[in-house]
Amino acid sequence: MTSILIRNGLFITMNAQREIVRGNLYIEDDRIREFPSSRTTADEVIPADNLLVLPGLIQIHVHLCQTPFRGLADDLDVVDWLRLRIWPLEQAHDAESIYDAARLAIAEMIKGGTTAALTMETVHHTEAAFQAAQDCGFRTTIGKAMMDSWEPGTEMIGEDSASALAESLRLLDQYHGTANGRIRYGFCPRGVRNASDKLWKEVRNLAAQRQVVIHSHALENQNQADRLQQAYGQRDIQYLHSLQVTGPNLILAHCVWVTPEDIRLLAETGTCVAHCPSANLKLASGFAPVPEMLDAGVTVALGADGAPCNNNLDIFHELRFAALIHKPRKGPKAMPALRVLEMATINGARALGLEHELGSLEAGKKADITMLRRDGLHTHPNLDVDPVAQVVYAHKSSDVDTVIIDGRVVMRNRELTLLDENELRTRANQSIERLLNKAQLSPLRH
Repeated sequence: MTSILIRNGLFITMNAQREIVRGNLYIEDDRIREFPSSRTTADEVIPADNLLVLPGLIQIHVHLCQTPFRGLADDLDVVDWLRLRIWPLEQAHDAESIYDAARLAIAEMIKGGTTAALTMETVHHTEAAFQAAQDCGFRTTIGKAMMDSWEPGTEMIGEDSASALAESLRLLDQYHGTANGRIRYGFCPRGVRNASDKLWKEVRNLAAQRQVVIHSHALENQNQADRLQQAYGQRDIQYLHSLQVTGPNLILAHCVWVTPEDIRLLAETGTCVAHCPSANLKLASGFAPVPEMLDAGVTVALGADGAPCNNNLDIFHELRFAALIHKPRKGPKAMPALRVLEMATINGARALGLEHELGSLEAGKKADITMLRRDGLHTHPNLDVDPVAQVVYAHKSSDVDTVIIDGRVVMRNRELTLLDENELRTRANQSIERLLNKAQLSPLRH
C-alpha cells in the first residue's frame, strides 16, 4: 500500500454542494481515502499551501493519432481538412507512429492538467494507442474509428462491416478494464455518414451487452448536415434516434448545427455532447448552442478535438472559450465559471458513465487530481478572488504543477515522472517525416 497526503491545499471539490475548502486530502493506493483528513504523515507529503487542488480534468473528444499532424492542416474547412490532409496522413500511419502520436498527446494533456480522455483513433493500429496509455499511466477510453461507408467529397477509405466489428471486439476483449480499470474501450463509428445502418445497429446492441460507450461525430459542419438531410431525409440526431442508438451511453462530438427538436431528443434520451469550441472556431464550423443544451438538461462536457484542428490539447483553452463565446449571444451570465468547470469535471465523468468514480474530490473516489500553482502574475491579486472563476478565466496550462492519476504521481513540479520529453519530441518528428513521405504530402500546404 502506498499513500499520499496533500497538505493544506485550497480544494475546489466539485462535490454536490460545490464546496471550496482548505485542508488535507489523504490517498491510499488508487483512491481518496480521507477528505478532509487530520493525518500529518504519508509515504509522500505534498505541501499545497500555495496550490489550488482540483479533480482531474476530463476531455471527452480527442484524436491521439492526429497529434503529429499539428500545423499541417491549417486554415481549411472540415471537408478540405479531411480530404486534403487528415485522411491521407491517417492512412499512412503504422503502429510505431500511432504509439509516438499517442504518447506525445498524452504527455501534453498531463502537463495541461487533463487526467482522463475519451479518444477516437483511426481505422488501424489502435492497439498502439492502448499500449501508449498503459505506459503513460493515463486514464483513457479509446475506440478505433469504424467506417464501412464512403463519404462523398472526403475520399475516405474504410473497411467492411465485419472487419470493423471484429477488430473492435478484439480490442474490447483485450483492453477494456485493464490497468486497474484505467483503460476502457468505446465503440467509435466515425460519423453518421461513415457508418451503415447495419453497423450502427450492431454497435448499438454490442454496446448495450458489453456496457461500454459509443462515441461519434454529429452536426459539426452545416454542409455535411445538409447533405445528410438530402440523402436520408433526416439529420444526424434524428437518424440515430430512429435507429435507437441515442441514450446515456452515446457521446456525440460537436453538435454545432442542432435544432430545438435535436436538443429535445438529446435531453429526453440522455445522450451526451462533447463541446469543442476551439476546433469549431478554427474550422469555421460555427457556435454550438451549449447554453440551450445545458438549460434543457443535456450533459455537455469538453474536448480539444485533434491537434490539427486546434493545434493544442489544452483544456484551459477550452474552458475559457466555452465561457466566452456564448456570452455575446446569450448574455454575460449564460455560461458562468462554475457551469463551465462542471463541464470539465463532473459532466465529463457523467458522460463516461464514471461519475461515481471521477469528477469530484470525495472520499471513496479515484485519486485523479490536478494541482495548480497560484503564484503567476496573471492570477494576482487572488486573496479574495473566486478560485473557480480564476481557473476558467485566468489560469493557464503552464500553472499545472502536479498531476495524480489513479493514485500515482505522473507529474511533479512540472516534471513528467514516466516520460522523457526529449525522446517524445525526437520520435514525433521522426514519425511525421515518415508519414509525409508515405502519403506523398508536403509539410507546407499549396
